[in-house]
Amino acid sequence: MAKVLISSSSVTCPGQGKVSPAGRPRLTVGGVPVVRLDGISGKSVSDCTTPDDPNTSSVKCRAVVSVGGPAGKLKVDGAGVALDTSTGSTAGSQPKLAFSAGQSKLTAV
Repeated sequence: MAKVLISSSSVTCPGQGKVSPAGRPRLTVGGVPVVRLDGISGKSVSDCTTPDDPNTSSVKCRAVVSVGGPAGKLKVDGAGVALDTSTGSTAGSQPKLAFSAGQSKLTAV
């Protein structure tokens, strides 16, 4: 089973960029709000170390452009919550996002 993401979970790009997910206070884990996919999609990416380089077409990750793979059964306000098995990407040269729940109390499918 996959672990549910909370607002303190780690969402990163390969260039060590960080996304701060927004949680929904209706459901919490240890007092920290659970995150839906819309709490990640469109968010800014900070601290990406990939350099912008027009010679190599390298582009820094700046924002999340897509997120998928919500929980099928566990929902908050009608939408499935984000999981550590969710998928996501940025418009950067290394677009794939990595998710780490940072909690082990709540799992979902």
